[in-house]
Amino acid sequence: MNASAIESNVVRDAARGSWLSVLDDLVPEINQAIEKPGQRHIACPVHGGKDGFRLFRDANLSGGGYCNTCGPRPDGFSLLMWLRGWTFPEALSAVAEVLGISTTGSRSSKRIVQRKTHFDQSKSSVNDDKIKSLLRTVWQESKSIHHPDAEPVRLYLQSRGLDGWLPDWPSLRFHPKMQYRNEDSQVVGYFPAMLALVEKDDQAITIHRTFLTDDGRKAPVDSPKKLMPAPSNRLIVGSGIRLGNPGRVLSVSEGIETALAVIEATGMVTWPLISSTLMSHFMIPQEVQKLIIWSDMDRSFAGSFAAQKLAERAKTQGIQVEIREPRGPLPIDAKSIDWLDVLNQYGANAFAFRSVI
Repeated sequence: MNASAIESNVVRDAARGSWLSVLDDLVPEINQAIEKPGQRHIACPVHGGKDGFRLFRDANLSGGGYCNTCGPRPDGFSLLMWLRGWTFPEALSAVAEVLGISTTGSRSSKRIVQRKTHFDQSKSSVNDDKIKSLLRTVWQESKSIHHPDAEPVRLYLQSRGLDGWLPDWPSLRFHPKMQYRNEDSQVVGYFPAMLALVEKDDQAITIHRTFLTDDGRKAPVDSPKKLMPAPSNRLIVGSGIRLGNPGRVLSVSEGIETALAVIEATGMVTWPLISSTLMSHFMIPQEVQKLIIWSDMDRSFAGSFAAQKLAERAKTQGIQVEIREPRGPLPIDAKSIDWLDVLNQYGANAFAFRSVI
């Protein structure tokens, strides 16, 4: 099938609500994760391990999944590209073929057969209610980062080389006793945590947690930074953490600490987008006329590629773009350099140089 003749939005619309069956057809090796999206953890199909990979709870709608080591794949196309080494046109063509979509965009009789009842809407509604209740409870239990009890957050930021006294953003909070579950959903302890509200179009999607110790170190757990689950009708793709209100100019970065470094050095409103994969899909607020992307420099080039992809989308929307990347080369023993590294090594003056595009 000629992928160039396929309208990607036609295939996306057709796949939404059928992704579990599409993935079952194209990547049967993850069928155990397909059977219980968001709940069953399996070995990463790329690098192995024990149980670091799972599909998102809304995978039937989005097709996305997450590996603790490799990071998130926000939709079925990026998941297939990662698992199969396909380009986007190759993934698009494969999905279209499974769905029975012709090069004209029409449906053929080859529409896939739903081989398993993967998605139980009534169970999904019950799960969504539980997730929403849990998210509300966690947020209601949280406190301002200026609260005396929030000393673990301030100590943590100071240990990272940041100013521990931040603006009291409503999206950044402290939880005194956050439950931590391992990959088998077993509770292994309770820790203080820095919470960050993940939002899209002013709607709360989920909560990002950084688990800490009382003296401000990362908690001694397998994954100190974790996203809570999101209801199935709230897709994390396109979201961000709103550290300040966007104006004509908005800065974005990958991690929270990187965003705080940019804010400390420049005073710019800067939103962390959690990961390079999610950065590339960020939905830019309508009022933004200029976007500054503070990308990471890493050996895999994931940060650079994500920044370029976001920049290209911004340009198509008529938005002026700058990509600012740390100066290389990477130290031999370093996987990456971010702007927090720059702040700690060279100070705020190093943030003032021309962009790479």
